[in-house]
Amino acid sequence: MPATDGTIAFFGATGGSTLACLALALKAGYRCSALSRSSSKLQSLLQEHNVSQSAIDTHLTIVLGDVRDAQCVSQTLTPPLKPDTSSINPTVRLIISGIGRPPIFTPNPLNPTFDDPTICQDAMRTILDALRSLPSSSPKPVLVALSTTGISSRARDVPILMMPLYHWLLAVPHKGKMEMEASLLAEVAKPVRERAIENFVIVRPSLLTDGTRLGSEKVRVGEEIGDAANPAVGYTISRADVGGWIFDELLDGKGRDKYGGKMVSITY
Repeated sequence: MPATDGTIAFFGATGGSTLACLALALKAGYRCSALSRSSSKLQSLLQEHNVSQSAIDTHLTIVLGDVRDAQCVSQTLTPPLKPDTSSINPTVRLIISGIGRPPIFTPNPLNPTFDDPTICQDAMRTILDALRSLPSSSPKPVLVALSTTGISSRARDVPILMMPLYHWLLAVPHKGKMEMEASLLAEVAKPVRERAIENFVIVRPSLLTDGTRLGSEKVRVGEEIGDAANPAVGYTISRADVGGWIFDELLDGKGRDKYGGKMVSITY
């Protein structure tokens, strides 16, 4: 029996880490909704992750559209019930957002470009605005946002040898991640009645790879909240293990209480 009472909404569902989490959630029987610009692409990727078509048809509602479109985001947050699922609570109680764009490497590998440098903060703004438009009686969800190491102002959370990569080559997307994090911190600083969310968990993985899943027991975890920071410093982690850790700790486990309101660094 899934541990989350209600629907889990996924944004950035075709991205490696978010996709890995969504695949595990569907195989475990969670009721999910996902915003995607291509239903066929998302379903094909899920099948590559060994999710059966039956599980997709039964447990997943795909909303076609863009994350900057407020109506599409609202539909993802208020998905209709599917036939024969009347016993499942359609209310979204958990949001997983892994919005981002990979760098585009030019002939000069030291000068990558980014086709959508503001996507992270724009997406989070749209999600929060859509949540505020829901009826005031709607339960407020916990929002899990995928960010990155290398942007903490409290403590160094990347190895010294990787600092040039993070602070030079990745400066543009990191600015977007910082603004995304700031919007979540500002949201939970509001009076409880005015918040769009119950709480957040910001997940900061180290440099992402396409490696296989090693298991959450291989993942080291650090925490940052307020001025207190004890990050996990490491070089890499696979997208499969990021999605797996989110599933194990924040969907199936009790990590939403343990890590609520924190920036959580994860690495090998």
